[in-house]
Amino acid sequence: MGLAVGSTIAFLVVPQLVSRGWGLFNVEWLLLLTVLSGLSAFATNAALVLARAAQAQAEAREADLADALELIERGRRSGEAVFGAADVGLALLDEHGLPALINERLAEFSELAYPGGDLSAARVFDESGLTPVPIEDVPTARARRGEEFDDVRVWIGPDDATRRAMSVSARRVEDADGNVVGAAVAYTDVTDLMRAMQVKDDFVALVSHELRTPLTPIVGYIDVALDRSDLDPVLRKQLEAVARNGKRLERLVQNLIDEVQHAGRPVPVRGRDTDLAELVRGCVAGARPEACRLGLRLDAEIPDRITFRGDPRRLTQVVDNLVSNALKYTEAGGLVQVRAAATGGVVQITVRDTGIGIPPADQARLFTRFHRGTEASRRAIQGIGLGLSITKSIVESHGGRIEVESEPGRGSEFRVVLPRHAAQLAS
Repeated sequence: MGLAVGSTIAFLVVPQLVSRGWGLFNVEWLLLLTVLSGLSAFATNAALVLARAAQAQAEAREADLADALELIERGRRSGEAVFGAADVGLALLDEHGLPALINERLAEFSELAYPGGDLSAARVFDESGLTPVPIEDVPTARARRGEEFDDVRVWIGPDDATRRAMSVSARRVEDADGNVVGAAVAYTDVTDLMRAMQVKDDFVALVSHELRTPLTPIVGYIDVALDRSDLDPVLRKQLEAVARNGKRLERLVQNLIDEVQHAGRPVPVRGRDTDLAELVRGCVAGARPEACRLGLRLDAEIPDRITFRGDPRRLTQVVDNLVSNALKYTEAGGLVQVRAAATGGVVQITVRDTGIGIPPADQARLFTRFHRGTEASRRAIQGIGLGLSITKSIVESHGGRIEVESEPGRGSEFRVVLPRHAAQLAS
């Protein structure tokens, strides 16, 4: 900087002094010129320094941008490689519901479900593999509408030998403002699992029917024998124990048959006008002998009458299952309370106990068929894990819901909430 200013002064001042002389005016004018020239040189030099710095920053930014673009491109290529290599069918839908990205695996599944891309020739069936799914209700169509779901199972393909079972999940894609801009859909092949479950169901159905055939006359003949008035008291007590266990075995067999016949589908119910209060009272009365035998107190709070439209046989099954569970999981000296009430357009049945309770880890799977809680297994409490699964199916078939609150060591409360008039039931 000093060199630039000095050079400028020497270049301008020396020639002027030589040519004009050393007069006062000339000296003042040359001093002013010198100052202006120095400032100009200073500004020019500063501008050049700033320009070079800006150029260096720009080059650095360009290098950083190039690195960032290379990183993004590498990520994109890696994502596409993973997307294409996944053994799961994957699709990314845009805001119009059209496939923005689809991997090879899903393309194979799509060809099986829609031969030649013809949507009118769709080969998509529900979980049973029997009922065709309308094109507007297939999982991808539901994802286009913004629905989110997990493990929706369908069968695709027309031929039993080549058809595949799919477990489908979907999630919405949203922008920073929460607006839906697409969806991600994943199809997992669960054919082997579904076929294994079918083999198990067939086996359970066969065994259940084979057990029920001899069991029915056994229970019938015991009931006839207990009707006699001349039975020895000791023999009567023994026959009552046989009858009690025979009826329990009948319930278990019927539960197995129901579960196999209606697994994954609503339980068929036949609606008719009934008195739900009388139904619940009958269930409580039937459970009192078992409560006395176990040393439990069984209380009931039920109004005189609750008019209701539903399937009395299935609803009796619901209450029996809940009361039976409460008795099984409550230790001697405990309390089981049954309440029924009608409020507005709903009916609520509550079964509360002071039993062992349900750990939080088990509550998530409580209504899964064949699920046995850790405490039930540890204490060897009888059961096969079907009662609550069937109960939930029956309640939902009536358009209702079942809720549970439980704390280990403090007991459980199950609540069944039903619409007062389930108009969708078959007459």
